[in-house]
Amino acid sequence: MSFDPAVIAQARIEIANAPHGMKTETAGKWAKILNTTMQTLYRNINPDVNSKRTRKGQPQKPEYQKWARIVYQIKKCPPEEAGEISTEDAVLIAVKSGLIPEAAIDVPIGTYNRIARENGWSKKEVRANRFQAERPNQAHHFDASTSKFFYIAKRFCDGDYLLKLHRPAKHYKNKPVPVDALRPWIYGLTDDYSGRLICRYVAAQGENSVDSMSFLSWAWSIIGLPEQLLADQGMLKKALPSRDLIERLGIELPEMMPYQKRGHGKIERPWRTAWQKFEKPFWAVADQEKFEITLSELNKQLLHFIEDKYNKLPHRFERHITRMQAWSKINLHGGIVTMPENALATVARRCKRKVSVEGKLEYNGKSYEVKGLHSAWVWVFEGVFEDRLIVQDCKTGMKYEVRDFEPLNLGEYKSHKQTPHQELVKESANLNISKDAMLYADKAPRDEKIVAMPIRTKEDREIADPFDVTTYASIDEAMGEFMKIVLSLDPENKEVVKRLILQNGLKKQYVMDLALEIRAIKETKNAAVAGG
Repeated sequence: MSFDPAVIAQARIEIANAPHGMKTETAGKWAKILNTTMQTLYRNINPDVNSKRTRKGQPQKPEYQKWARIVYQIKKCPPEEAGEISTEDAVLIAVKSGLIPEAAIDVPIGTYNRIARENGWSKKEVRANRFQAERPNQAHHFDASTSKFFYIAKRFCDGDYLLKLHRPAKHYKNKPVPVDALRPWIYGLTDDYSGRLICRYVAAQGENSVDSMSFLSWAWSIIGLPEQLLADQGMLKKALPSRDLIERLGIELPEMMPYQKRGHGKIERPWRTAWQKFEKPFWAVADQEKFEITLSELNKQLLHFIEDKYNKLPHRFERHITRMQAWSKINLHGGIVTMPENALATVARRCKRKVSVEGKLEYNGKSYEVKGLHSAWVWVFEGVFEDRLIVQDCKTGMKYEVRDFEPLNLGEYKSHKQTPHQELVKESANLNISKDAMLYADKAPRDEKIVAMPIRTKEDREIADPFDVTTYASIDEAMGEFMKIVLSLDPENKEVVKRLILQNGLKKQYVMDLALEIRAIKETKNAAVAGG
């Protein structure tokens, strides 16, 4: 706001010549005349004074800045999870280490902390970088966690479980485990691009690779295979069978740095919020201690919550569409890649064993006979989800069937007035809310006016079966068996035969049929030449 210089000069003279104790009143009168504040008036009366005004004093002892920096470097030596060393202890360590002089001990601790605040050294939250996949199913995030409020109370003969609510103690996460130390675990998968979530409960003693693979097989059969799977350093990554399955499915499993939780933020925080939002309403049921629900019913209601509520929330950036609609854009990229039906049947544990001279294999306390192999080191493949067992010669790569070995026969507290919070808690017990009022007991009705576009399938991915003994381990082995029958073949035709064998998947039957056919042709030609 600008004023007439003549008016400002008149105001300056009157304020300066005002009697003692009347300067403020005179300035207020002029501020009212000019329709402005006294602060603005003073800034215009004395512009030179205000322009030279120093808002922050210079440090009288610049060395404090250097000492404080070293002290705070020591404070931040522990890992993030361990917290920081106290400023007082950090000063003593710095002095004892000779990094700062002994005079630094006499500086008040508050001075170091003030300098740190002014320089931003106390701000622990660092800037984060957000990444997002370019398309649906480019990357999935996987995580598992125990239920916060439920525990397994009973096992049924049909494999189902009965769950009850458990009131958690503050800062104490353990719950009763009356049934074989089993706990309800929640496995979840989030699409990086859309934020679509899919999850379910399982009963297990802890996070393990078998449950992880079983969940992923179920989830990927619904939403398709990703190009990448992002997971923490849990059993999914540590177990060889699960890593092998993911690799054979053609899915990348990038190595994530340990203790770097920011890389999993898209599953860690929203995932925990999602399932706790689902579980908390169960506490509204009357007589919470007697509330019971089966694991299958809990999974059904969880599916309703995920489909009818969570996945219908707006997308992170494209707020005009839902997460499910964002995931449906996969049709623009050719559709989903389906999960092979026999994928879990091919999951195997592998260990090294020695086959004896009589073809005997000792494995897990049982004796087996390896048909067609003896005196050799082998890899033993045992099915994780199916009762299957085969061995592979470590030297040749050939696979052999096994069977059971059978040797030959020989020739109380003082009460206080209840707070409003406690009164509400007490009143809530009289609400008598039934099970039927649960939010996700029934699936939300579908809008018949909206026709959902079907999700297309781009390809059916095949997966190699380690239990398959009908194929050769390599093209060289296949050609060796082929040449035993054909005996001789010119180099040009050998290359043609190699291509045919590879195109037919190194199948033993195909190699034999092709070899017999070519040998028959050669013998016919030789007979014709001899007869001519």
